[in-house]
Amino acid sequence: MKDGYRFVDCDMHIMEPPDLFEKYLDPAFKHRITTPLKPSESQGTGTRRFTRWLIDGTPTSYDGILCQYNRTRGPLVSARANTNVLFALERGYDPEAQLIGMEMEGIDIAVLFPTAGLSFLARDGMDPQLSHAICRAYNDWLYEFCQYSPDQLKMAAMLPVHDVNLACRELVRCVENYGAVGAFLRPNYVNGHYWHSTYWDPLYSLLEELQIPLCFHEGTGSYYSQIEPRFGENRFMRHVASHPTEMQLALIAMMLGGIFEFYPRLKVAFLEAQSWWVPGLLGRMEWDLRQHKEADAPYLKLSPFEYWRRNCFSAVEGSEREIGAIVELLGGAETLCVSTDFPHFDSSFPNVSSNVLNNPSITRDIGGVILSGGARLYGFTEEDFRKADAAAARRRAKQERAVPVGD
Repeated sequence: MKDGYRFVDCDMHIMEPPDLFEKYLDPAFKHRITTPLKPSESQGTGTRRFTRWLIDGTPTSYDGILCQYNRTRGPLVSARANTNVLFALERGYDPEAQLIGMEMEGIDIAVLFPTAGLSFLARDGMDPQLSHAICRAYNDWLYEFCQYSPDQLKMAAMLPVHDVNLACRELVRCVENYGAVGAFLRPNYVNGHYWHSTYWDPLYSLLEELQIPLCFHEGTGSYYSQIEPRFGENRFMRHVASHPTEMQLALIAMMLGGIFEFYPRLKVAFLEAQSWWVPGLLGRMEWDLRQHKEADAPYLKLSPFEYWRRNCFSAVEGSEREIGAIVELLGGAETLCVSTDFPHFDSSFPNVSSNVLNNPSITRDIGGVILSGGARLYGFTEEDFRKADAAAARRRAKQERAVPVGD
């Protein structure tokens, strides 16, 4: 809890261990994924211990190709890194580091997303069986990671997007066996099937049935990005463009393609892309509906703003000056949530929650509504918070017992 307000981190990250695939990948696929014996220690603060896997001989992220000859960028960027997260690196990014970070931010429950794993599947034409095997390995590891404190740490399942039926199979496995509370996908165009395609109907139907939100999360360096190729090697421009722009394209497809009309109980979250673009894009849709609705979207029965308030969520990171304007234009803060981005070195940790509550554009009570947005997104109840409180209390009591008398 943060200053009396419930706080769900809708998008906290983990750092995948170097032996992830060695331990968890189906042996039939191990020869297709290779990695150095240990993570590089020479890339600067922001990238130390960040494992670089090769899948079928190709780096998981396109950054590995674009920046392969740039040896000066890493140290320069690392000089600006947030050193408040160094304790997590020093602990090897173990589950206890997540709980320490949660305590520092006042987080009750955190839903965990990948780091390197953002790019594991970020390419067209991948063998669907390999895609599925990668997801199974990651999800198996993440489930075990969350068992350190399962009432505080929750998993968003990675889905194999290269075959919708395999994606459905993996979703069911993770929800029924592992208690996954969300499903992670990137917003990019996949294998010729964009998000308003009927190809995805089995997945949307299943998500609605299981009451599991679909969580879009972009990551710079995607091979199948529609935006990044315009900016070449310059990662600054690619990072500015990739996250919010890919999200806007996905929202246009889903909303104007009728996904929220045909699946009225489906929840979709647009994470770590801030939220300044949401009201403007919804306004643009309403403007164009006047001319195009009857010809191109006769199935839409609600306005874009109404669909948004019923079906969608987006994240803020706390210090954005425009949060108050977003709340006003959306008609409330109920569809906003918070991404802390911990333990990444470009996060605002441990000041994210304070930045939300003290944001000059909103009241503290509105900030409290935003902090609890993840509970509305993932369906957490007071019983979930009670369990999380009990787990945090047990951890504190254990720590107190471990302190020698007189210290």
